[in-house]
Amino acid sequence: MLYEMLASAATEYPRREAVKALGTAVSYAELRSAVEGFSVQLEALGFGKGDPVIVLLPNGVEFVIAVFAVAKLGGIVVPVNLSFQVKELRFYLQDSGARAVVTTAELATRHGSLIQDVNPGCHIITSILRSESALPEADAARTPFDGDVLYQYSSGSTGTPKRVVRNQANLVQEAHNYTHTVNLTRDDRILAVVPMFHAHGFGNCLLATIRAGATMYTLESFNRQQVIDALVDKDVTIFPGVPFMFSILADSSSIAATRLPALRLAFSAGAPLAHETFESFLHKFGVPVRQLYGSTETGSAAINMGSTAGDMWSSVGQAIHNVEMKIVDDDGQPTGVGETGEIIIRSQAMTRGYANLEEVNRQTFRDGFFWSGDLGRVDKDGNLFISGRKTLFINVGGNKVDPAQIESLINGHPAVAESVVLGVDGCHSQEIIKAVVVRKQACDAEQIKDWCRGKVADFKVPRIIEFRDEIPRSPLGKILRKYLQDEESH
Repeated sequence: MLYEMLASAATEYPRREAVKALGTAVSYAELRSAVEGFSVQLEALGFGKGDPVIVLLPNGVEFVIAVFAVAKLGGIVVPVNLSFQVKELRFYLQDSGARAVVTTAELATRHGSLIQDVNPGCHIITSILRSESALPEADAARTPFDGDVLYQYSSGSTGTPKRVVRNQANLVQEAHNYTHTVNLTRDDRILAVVPMFHAHGFGNCLLATIRAGATMYTLESFNRQQVIDALVDKDVTIFPGVPFMFSILADSSSIAATRLPALRLAFSAGAPLAHETFESFLHKFGVPVRQLYGSTETGSAAINMGSTAGDMWSSVGQAIHNVEMKIVDDDGQPTGVGETGEIIIRSQAMTRGYANLEEVNRQTFRDGFFWSGDLGRVDKDGNLFISGRKTLFINVGGNKVDPAQIESLINGHPAVAESVVLGVDGCHSQEIIKAVVVRKQACDAEQIKDWCRGKVADFKVPRIIEFRDEIPRSPLGKILRKYLQDEESH
């Protein structure tokens, strides 16, 4: 089904540019041919229906080829964060049961021995072969696969990521819902700087581009000058981002104020957008940054396509096409206008549940809805405002960090008796990680940070280390996190 979405675009717009990266560009016909070539390469290695393949690649043409080639064979794509360290990558290799890793030569050198140690016989593929011509006869006789096609991971309360399983129909539905809502067309030019291994980039950049037959400009990482050059020189019309990207562009003295008349939609997801960032970006570039709400489990769920005047700048708008959302109280009853409750979501695009977590699924997926754990309220016009979350996850630039994972790591340091990890406000109004540590012998902040480095991704390493004599607790022993927010001398 995913491959058929690409094949349809290639048939209708064969010469239209599909993906443009620095130094590389492919048309839809060339992209389809490349996907067919790589699928033949995978099939020759014995890959087929149900086989998981880790895609450990930066944004670019090869990422797109890998995704659609695996989908064409009925395999399962497992996109993985490039910054993951050994312990984290080991988990993803084990949990996914990956039979292949598609990656760069550099990362293959760095992680090759780990991959073979965890999954003996796992193929490491660093060269994506491309066929010279399309193979329409073979496609005509093939029945489209409609089974599971994507493993992505959502952080869990125990510190162990939960495997989110979605099938081909889910992803095709997500692409349709989103493109319909934002009126995405073949004439749009999408800037993909948010990583495509993340649900935001995967759905709102990769899938949306192919569904609409649009053109996607990819950057391997966020570089403020490259981003502004693309927005200006490439006449980008759609710019999906995360708050820190918009904040840096708005605040950077090296980026001059300029009008962006082609940019019809800039939207932020993954974390709350600060009012200061909204105002600064609007003043500097003349474009309001709208907010989108979604999750790994559901894909995009709501986006503000209406007014951003007054306090509407902070709204994530209304549910996108074919998505149902409700705000409910602790008893599961709908709340009134302006009343805060839990956001629950239902659509044909969302996952059926987490792999091998029956009890969690019973709690999280009820009555056909995904119970998000996020808190929100709606106004009289049905616009949703996110007001918090029930969980304690820390949102670092759109990356969810489970405090329990970092606490467990820090508590393994021989000089640490106990720790509590939480999120606090940093520069650009973004959350950063703070660790409050009780020592059992002498150590300093840099020693704690050094202990963490290399064991988890850099964004998970605490930026602030505060030492205290004890952790404040209630009479029942509950940690009083509100007394840990401000850094104090103890």
